[in-house]
Amino acid sequence: MYPWFTPSGRFDLADAGYFAALLTFLAFFMKDSVRLRQVALASNVFYAIWAADIHLIPTLVLHLALFPVNCVRLVQLLRERNAIDRALAAAEIQPEWLIHFMARKRVAAGTVLFRRGDQADAVYFVSDGRLHLEELGIDLGAGSLLGEIGLFAPDGKRTQSVRALVPSTVYVLQREEALALYRRDPSFGIFLIRLITRRLVDDIALIAAAGSVNMAESVRSDESVRSDGAADDSPEAARA
Repeated sequence: MYPWFTPSGRFDLADAGYFAALLTFLAFFMKDSVRLRQVALASNVFYAIWAADIHLIPTLVLHLALFPVNCVRLVQLLRERNAIDRALAAAEIQPEWLIHFMARKRVAAGTVLFRRGDQADAVYFVSDGRLHLEELGIDLGAGSLLGEIGLFAPDGKRTQSVRALVPSTVYVLQREEALALYRRDPSFGIFLIRLITRRLVDDIALIAAAGSVNMAESVRSDESVRSDGAADDSPEAARA
């Protein structure tokens, strides 16, 4: 006969305290935050039942107050997890939703938004117009997001110079707001990781393509030199 069960073998309200204590003990070993909140909710229920049965009002009030707190936190954790799953499952990177957190700015043709080596202080989203990355020689149109790499670079510096080719409208997200959003919304962090990774993959592809072109030009140049040398195989050429 175990002391935490009634002599009849049936569950009694007084036994709820033992289950509550056991659940509280198990909560300390939970590594998953969602599981931790679920166990905490169960312990709140059993503590409230036990406290009500023995008329322990302070404990009853405490766990009645903790129950909605754990409920709210559990819902928040589930929403964050679902947001991360949706961000990971998204086939395309769509930065348009960021404009709700950004300030609108109109720039004239020829305006330099930032130069290479400047301190990275903001992220830009192109609403309309066309911007030019001077070092890479790439044009960016509506729907493009730029400036995010500098925010997370070790030195916090810009890696490119950007100039407006035509009158353009951009939305600006300041560095402090971007970092706050990064901490607050896990889906934003996943979005940035995917975007930066795609940029790096694209840059590697551009470098590889440029290297292939340069190698092909070098081969053609060597073949041309060898061809010219073979055609001019005269004693005069040998002396030269």
